[in-house]
Amino acid sequence: MPISPWNELDIPELLALDAVGPGRWRTRHGDANLNGRSYGGQLLGQALMAGLMDVPAQREPTMMQFLFLQGAMPQDSVELQVTELQEGKRFSSRHVRGHQDNGRLVLDAQVTCAVPMDSPTHGKPSAAPPGECPEDLATLDDVDPALMRGIRRLGGYSEDRKPSIEFRIPDPGRQLAPQTMDGRFRFWMRAAQALPDDARAHAAAFAYLSDWWLNFSSLGLHLRDLGERRLYISSLNHAIWLHRSVRVDQWLHVDCTSPAGASGHSLSMGTVHDQQGRVLATLTQDCLMAYAD
Repeated sequence: MPISPWNELDIPELLALDAVGPGRWRTRHGDANLNGRSYGGQLLGQALMAGLMDVPAQREPTMMQFLFLQGAMPQDSVELQVTELQEGKRFSSRHVRGHQDNGRLVLDAQVTCAVPMDSPTHGKPSAAPPGECPEDLATLDDVDPALMRGIRRLGGYSEDRKPSIEFRIPDPGRQLAPQTMDGRFRFWMRAAQALPDDARAHAAAFAYLSDWWLNFSSLGLHLRDLGERRLYISSLNHAIWLHRSVRVDQWLHVDCTSPAGASGHSLSMGTVHDQQGRVLATLTQDCLMAYAD
């Protein structure tokens, strides 16, 4: 079913779903990436939103495990089928599958929600220096054009902008220079517009943001050795663990590392903090990473 593009500033509308039957939802708008496929973050957010639709209100989303199966076409809607996996005393789990009109299965996900419980608390400290102000940091438009030209070999990274996402890079002269990349990359991001005071809308919007530059920690490592070659990249699977409620219209600090890359794929891991230094979420993504020529 054909669908329309949307003003990318409005993340909730990009993730909006229409009910088409019991446990069945249809996406409303497309959000294309540079390869002419749906932006992976939109599929993540739509799947999480669908999985939350019939979960009891007091249960907060805590986890999503997601497989990108085939590239989704942004001009066509995705039909999302949600089935119950668990409905217990404290936990609710849902299975979400998404396909397009031609029968292509494009995603498979599991979503878990839980009743908050009194418990011990710990968390990895934030890597952001005390007092670092995201508004004072570089945007992609502020980065040295020579650095951005080099990054174009990573599947068009340097050409991609999303008006829906505010994005800031600390010390880009070091973090984006091939000779100083070390498998770690950190940045700040938030939604460009305020969202309603709805925890589930913020969780789904966080899933949308979570695909943004996460795998650069692994891809950037290879810039110094690429020469004139280019990399073909594509997300394979993605996982989100939500430790606390997230507000995506406030600045989020993302600290990414890559423990390994081999045999055509690479793993990136991210820890997300708020400006107060509280750990909010953990992200992982396995990415196809192969020479394009």
